[in-house]
Parts: sequence; structure tokens; C-alpha cells
Amino acid sequence: MKEKIRRLLFQNGLQLGKISFISIVNDIIFSLKEGAEMTYDKYQEYMRIFFEQYYQKLSQEEICVTLPFGEAEKEMWSDDADPNDEWKKWKLVPAMISDEEIKELEKEIGVELPLSLKAFLTVTHHCFDYPIGRNPVGEHFAGMRESWNPVLVRCGYLPFTWDKEGYFIRCIRLEKMPEEEKCGIYQIDHEVLFDFDEDTVTPEEIDQCMELISENLLTYLDEILHDRDCDSIR
Repeated sequence: MKEKIRRLLFQNGLQLGKISFISIVNDIIFSLKEGAEMTYDKYQEYMRIFFEQYYQKLSQEEICVTLPFGEAEKEMWSDDADPNDEWKKWKLVPAMISDEEIKELEKEIGVELPLSLKAFLTVTHHCFDYPIGRNPVGEHFAGMRESWNPVLVRCGYLPFTWDKEGYFIRCIRLEKMPEEEKCGIYQIDHEVLFDFDEDTVTPEEIDQCMELISENLLTYLDEILHDRDCDSIR
């Protein structure tokens, strides 16, 4: 029943009484702050709600969900896209990412993904630009791969996206794992990294260059949704 209600809200942009996607998101965040256990299923629910609500928000200006797509990206075309138009509106697509693919990604980067980030990467295919980062059908984890930096990982930070302007790499600090609600979101000017020798730089040196921008991944996304993130208030 909840799934049916959520689908109707997404398709029609409506609210059912005082219940909305945003209120559900806020309830999850409140529960997290109160110490409630967040399971993988709960993280997935949060991410579904976030992506649907964020897509609705950006769709108010269609150019924000429009890209120059060819046949290769046809799975991402919106249902009403004109195949003769170069620029086409894209749609959210249920993710087709297996556990094996996640394990391969973790092996490649040398880090086990936090459950929140795993849900972020595996719930929905989309083409959101930074500060979210694309994850289309044909190029899984594109946004995360484009922000990847092994030095930051070695120093305890997991890069997953960039800021809106493409200056700062944004990371989850892993020091408090597995308490993900305490794993802050930090950013670092990518040009600073050129000043370090990647073989000798220490975690302490990287720490000094990091800026805390949100309490955890869930609050980071919630702030973006509500225009309270640092990109919006600069």
C-alpha cells in the first residue's frame, strides 16, 4: 500500500493530506538522530524518496533534466522524449546493479562501502549533475568514479562526488564507521592535492585541508533537497 501511495505521489506531484515525501525523509533523519538503527532497507527507502523528490523539484525547469542523448542512452529517455530532438528529457530508472558488481567496485577501490552510500548507488539510475553525480544505466557509478582519489581513501576519506562548480571533491569520512550517522561529509579543494607527495602525505595533513559540510550522507542529501547545502547558500 505504501508503495502504491509513493508511486502516485511521484507520478502526479501530489500530497496525501499532510504526508509527503519530505515529511517521510524528515522522519527518517529524526529517527537516525535519536539513535534508531538504520538497516540497508531503510537506507534504500530513504534514497528512493530522495531521488524521486529531487527529480520532481528539478523538473520544474525541464532544462535541468535534459541532456544531449543518442540511441546509446535510450533507456534513460523519458517516455515522451522526441527521438528527433538532440536534447531529451531523461527519467529515473530502477537500478540494475548486482551485489557482484558492488563487490567488484569495493575490491577496485579497496574499501567496503557504507550501507548509506551503497543504497545511494544501487537504488536508481539517474543523470543528476553534481553535487549528486551521475549514475546512468550505461555507466554505473559515473559520478563516484569521476571523483575518485586513492590518496584520500588511504587517509580515511571516501570520495563520492564533487561540488556544483567542480572545485571540491566531496567525501565521507570513515573514521566513525560503522556508526554512519557520525560519518561526516567533508570537502577538499582538489588543487590542494597537487601540493602533496601522494606517497608521503599523512592523514593529518589531509585533515587540515578538509572542510566539514554536513553531519552524514542523509543530512547532506536532505540539505540539497531543501536548498540548505553550501552550494545553495554561497
